Amino acid sequence: MMRRAAALAVLVAAGGCNPPLRIGVVVPETGEAAVYGASVKSGVKLAFDEAQAARKAPQGLEVIYRDSGSDPTRAASAAEALFEAGAVIVIGGVTSAEAKVMIPAADRAERVLLSPSASAPNLAGRSPFFFRVYPSDELEGVKAADFLATTRGARTVLVLQEDNDYTRGLLPVFLGEYTSRGGRVTGSIRLDDAGWHAQVREAIDRRPPDGVYVCGYGEAILAGLRALRSLGFRGTICTTSAFSAASLLARAASLAEGVFFPLAGFDVTSRREPVRSFVQNYVATYNLVPDIYAAHGYDAALAALAALEGLREPTGRAVAARLHALAGLAGVTTGAVAFDDEGNIVQRLRDYWIHDGKVEEFDASARPVGGWPSGEGGT
Repeated sequence: MMRRAAALAVLVAAGGCNPPLRIGVVVPETGEAAVYGASVKSGVKLAFDEAQAARKAPQGLEVIYRDSGSDPTRAASAAEALFEAGAVIVIGGVTSAEAKVMIPAADRAERVLLSPSASAPNLAGRSPFFFRVYPSDELEGVKAADFLATTRGARTVLVLQEDNDYTRGLLPVFLGEYTSRGGRVTGSIRLDDAGWHAQVREAIDRRPPDGVYVCGYGEAILAGLRALRSLGFRGTICTTSAFSAASLLARAASLAEGVFFPLAGFDVTSRREPVRSFVQNYVATYNLVPDIYAAHGYDAALAALAALEGLREPTGRAVAARLHALAGLAGVTTGAVAFDDEGNIVQRLRDYWIHDGKVEEFDASARPVGGWPSGEGGT
């Protein structure tokens, strides 16, 4: 504790009478959520680097990055330390579990916590200082249920799930919406239960459902897909937006073909600005095509920069008021970056799928498809 206090004192002293304007960034660069944290950080860093290179960043801007290690407790401690070091905004809470424990730190400091990707519904309204640029699971659950029940006409669905803050927020919304549309859930299998493979086999063999909803993060989705493909399941497979991370899709390879998920729109081929420049600069910087998590990280940084622009006294309440007042800020995901009264991003979701190895918006009228392309088998 004394060592940290001494380090903070050095930071303050180094700033003299005009201390730097600090923004903290806390993302999981290691651990099980690193697949998301790496993409988010790349988008955040690109936005700040571009702003500083173009001399459009606030004077004295200093961005401090910290690794949460995919550990919520560590994420909360990092946020606390960054606020103590003078950070006016912390971009963080990549997962819902991390965001949940970082919010109290923002409340105590009366500074803004801006999440790039936490989506649990129960995070909304917890604090006047919490904002997120990723749509709430309330939207995603409704969209997935409507897609399966209405667009695909799946009268029965088997649920494969893992148990965490993300699924505990998302799954009840999905189940309520799906059953309200006349659908019937044939079973719900926990992907961390012993013998879950056998349970899936029995559920598929007994009476194959029209569809399967895989509710979880990347590793759970991959495990569920492997099981379904090995059983030759040919119905519709719908999963969560967490599947859209580029590195996960690369690992999934042909397992992902024909899998559906709701997503805020992000078109890497768009000529619209700032999407066009973002994609070009991202590819030039990282030699990779950006995924949706990089895009949300970029939008989070754009929102932070817009909130601080020309602000004489960047108190937490002043920054929060600026974020609520954003209008016409063009982001790289769907539409403008704007927040509702509870700090939620105002966006609509669309249906996407993996087609010929690429993430594409699904047009139900263009080409009816099955959950597993004909002529192919599982791995």
